[in-house]
Amino acid sequence: MGIDDVIERMTVLAAELRRDGDRRLAFHGTYLRTTQAVAAALRAGAFEDADWVDRWDVAFAQLYLDVLDAGRRGDPVPEPWAVAFAAAADQPGLPTVRHVLLGMNAHINYDLPQALLAVISDAEFEDPAVRARREADHRRIDEVLAVRVGAEDAELQQLDPARTWQDRALQPANRMATRRFLRESRAKVWANALELSKARKAGPEAYGARLAQLEKLCGRRVADLVRPGPVLLRLAAGGFGVQLADGRQSAYGGGRISTSSTGLHSFDPVKVGSLETELWVTYYRRQWGRFLVASLRVVHGTFGMDWLRSCHGAWLVLRANQLWAPNPGDPDGARRCMARFYALLLLTHGEPADPARAARLEVDWWAAHREHQYAEGSDDGPLVTALARLYAHLYGTDETAVRPAAQHRARAMDIIDRWVVGGRDLRSPLIAEVRSELLHCYADLLAAMHRLTVLSHRLR
Repeated sequence: MGIDDVIERMTVLAAELRRDGDRRLAFHGTYLRTTQAVAAALRAGAFEDADWVDRWDVAFAQLYLDVLDAGRRGDPVPEPWAVAFAAAADQPGLPTVRHVLLGMNAHINYDLPQALLAVISDAEFEDPAVRARREADHRRIDEVLAVRVGAEDAELQQLDPARTWQDRALQPANRMATRRFLRESRAKVWANALELSKARKAGPEAYGARLAQLEKLCGRRVADLVRPGPVLLRLAAGGFGVQLADGRQSAYGGGRISTSSTGLHSFDPVKVGSLETELWVTYYRRQWGRFLVASLRVVHGTFGMDWLRSCHGAWLVLRANQLWAPNPGDPDGARRCMARFYALLLLTHGEPADPARAARLEVDWWAAHREHQYAEGSDDGPLVTALARLYAHLYGTDETAVRPAAQHRARAMDIIDRWVVGGRDLRSPLIAEVRSELLHCYADLLAAMHRLTVLSHRLR
């Protein structure tokens, strides 16, 4: 069976579901159109290994088709599908998009890791070259899905027209959020497939136990989306995907612990430096709405918090900056907001150990910058020292190791000050200079943390 055979079978089933008035048609129709888009991408040569993608897509679809057949017969189905099918039968009045999200969640989060294992052997997972090719094609599916989001939204609007002006106003945001959730969930799918592969090598019992864990996680996630209320907000809070734990637990609420590759210690210097440049520009132009959006992206990209905590953290950063912005401002109020922000980091990653101290160090460098900003010809030494102290506290290293990063950030602040004095022109080449210094700052921070990690391993 190839992908064209799958499309033919799904087309027949779509007609039957439509004839029966079955609300499972909502997801089925979306999945059929998505499969047709993947087939078109295969014909266009969009994938590195077209034969493998064809086999993979068939294995993926077969899992859904088998469970749909079982559900229509009244036979037991896996927990996430049981929840989605029950909603289709018992709550047909739910918006069509909700039924689509339930099916997508069950199929992507539960079925897709199994489909990957069906077409990637454990030896291939361990082969870096093969694994890289498979992962690249896995990511290329994201591009196909991203293109489909707008078209699917139009299809759903024909079935469930926007009921209020708020619904219509939120449509662009909903599309952007859907693309983001799909990318997030597929990244987690790949991680889950790797965990299942490890379990498969350990034997059938270990694999069965791991798959049962995934089923429970997915079932709870789908059930959460059935509850009344704003589903996109709930997705922002809990994420679209689920992820099997890798066995490393934190002492803080049972979450994932921070290591050299997670949490505070992992970020993209180019991305974060660019986002922080945008943050600075909006701050000095007092564009608080744009500042909040930029702050949300910086908080999520730099500190790796989930979207609900990122929203809360971005709001706290906004309020702290608003309290600080007048001269004189409210440094005590700014410190209180930043202490709450660092407390969120503590809840998420188990660090920094002392949020109040982190907040004091944060506002200390704000004060050092203001003094440097208004003192004619002043040395930037106190500013660099204040920044190095904050970095050393946040990342658990010594001030000397992070001083080069602090120096780059101080230079970036000198440049942004010149930009402010020059009129805050968005076309100014100084903005690119600020970005360059911030990229070097974050690259040096990563290098310092890497050296610390290597040293700690040698000392064990």
